[in-house]
Amino acid sequence: MSEAGPIDIEALLDDLRRRIGTRAEPASRLVEPGALAKFARATGQTDPLFLDTALGPVAPPTYLSTFCAEGLAGLFILDLPLAMFLHTDDVAALGVPIRGGDMIHSEGELVDVFVKQGRRGPMLFQTARLTLSNQDGAHVATLDVSTASFA
Repeated sequence: MSEAGPIDIEALLDDLRRRIGTRAEPASRLVEPGALAKFARATGQTDPLFLDTALGPVAPPTYLSTFCAEGLAGLFILDLPLAMFLHTDDVAALGVPIRGGDMIHSEGELVDVFVKQGRRGPMLFQTARLTLSNQDGAHVATLDVSTASFA
């Protein structure tokens, strides 16, 4: 419950469901080989595949997260009348690897909104899908990102 009274979770859910299908502005970014190697070192990678800029390094799988802020901008409603907001999980389906020098194109879409009953009451989930492709149109990854809000 909020200070203004009980929250009508079903009305909130209906409002958010109307947003399913909303798309973020498509974005593109050139992947710098040095940035990939720097990311790999920062995340503790030791495989030369991720570190050697002479080979045109391959991005570690966690590099996908660097596309989320821009690729999913505006899709999640963050200012819900609920006390807590959490990033709950990411589910990735990988395609061709990201390599230094690739131009990565991202497209984000809100794909699901639902409620589950938690120990402390209803939990409202939002899921957005980020689809990444490279300069050749090859599928790089699909990343489903979910959040939960609750009292």
